Amino acid sequence: MKAVNLCLLFDSDGTLVDSEGLCNQALAQIFAEYDVTLSVPDLIRDYRGGQLSDIFDTLAKLHGVRLNKNTEPRYRALVQQLFQAELKAVAGIKPALQFCQQQGWPMAVVSNGPRFKVQQALELCELAEFFNDPVSGSKVFSAYDIQRFKPDPALYLHAAAALGATPEQCVVIEDSMPGVLAGLAAGMHTLFYTIHGETSPSALVTEFNDMRLLPGLLQQWQQLQQR
Repeated sequence: MKAVNLCLLFDSDGTLVDSEGLCNQALAQIFAEYDVTLSVPDLIRDYRGGQLSDIFDTLAKLHGVRLNKNTEPRYRALVQQLFQAELKAVAGIKPALQFCQQQGWPMAVVSNGPRFKVQQALELCELAEFFNDPVSGSKVFSAYDIQRFKPDPALYLHAAAALGATPEQCVVIEDSMPGVLAGLAAGMHTLFYTIHGETSPSALVTEFNDMRLLPGLLQQWQQLQQR
């Protein structure tokens, strides 16, 4: 029986790179400049995977502050500095990607973050090689490119179409609820890397909490598709 060729669509922050703490540290630092004290663990819990402009708007209204026009550039600069100093790959992800590469499965990054941030993170963590094609170049898809952000499924559908894959061939690997909802809405098999005590929104989602389990989960899904 011919093997089903999976197409793997990975989120970046919190899935490939351990960046959620650093991104939210920068967010807390921005609001500290407005005399607002924010808890990094609370920010991770409440806003992980969201669209940055929505997060800024929500927090500004909640704390009664008016953010100036330099807020986003200031935040981006802080994140870049923190990434340079401290960013690491998610534990176990590099061997998992090596396994997927050996299987010949196409892989891409699908992120709500801007392309330059994703690319920087991949390069710092020595993961960029897994998402570069010698012919077609980088396999990074950013919501900023099409101005459609998760949980809207449009970004996942856009990435699949660009890779020549149907939704049924795609497996989404996500760590946040907006991303999981986007994968589900796109009609793609969705794996939820859940390490924050969250519960899956659907029985169709497969939960796991260790990236060392990812190769086995993907093999199981491929076998099911062959039946």
